[in-house]
Amino acid sequence: MTRAPRKSSILWAQHAAPALVLIVLLIGLPGCTARRISTDYVFSVTGVVQTQDDAPLQGAGVTLEVNGPVYQAIDLVKSRHVVTNETGGFVFAYISHERGVQYTITVRKVGFEPQMVSGAAPPNGNHVIKLKKPSEPTQSGAAGGSVLPHYSLPTTHYSLPSNV
Repeated sequence: MTRAPRKSSILWAQHAAPALVLIVLLIGLPGCTARRISTDYVFSVTGVVQTQDDAPLQGAGVTLEVNGPVYQAIDLVKSRHVVTNETGGFVFAYISHERGVQYTITVRKVGFEPQMVSGAAPPNGNHVIKLKKPSEPTQSGAAGGSVLPHYSLPTTHYSLPSNV
């Protein structure tokens, strides 16, 4: 004699299924809960470029080179170049997944000696960079006065054809 399946077992399974699914989701399946959590940091390097007498230096070229993962949106940044504004200011602002990314800044302006500065960000790098004019090499003459150095230019000798 065969028994008919119990209706109460089926009803219990129908009501218990959502609860079992919820428990599995809360506990998690092995391997499914191992997600990498990424932290973004603000990578910011700012500064002011000035002359030796503290005057702002507009139009100086500032080049940033980074040694680590720094991004502008989704683009990987290795090197960027900006020009200082009327107050001598410059800003590089990006994101990074690491703290303490090493960077080097090179500042150049015609008529001034280039200057390099290094650091790590974050924390944010804020610099005051003073450019100085190159020192002119001078020599003193027999009378003690300044004599400018003499530079000879290369010359090329051409001969004219004889039938001219």
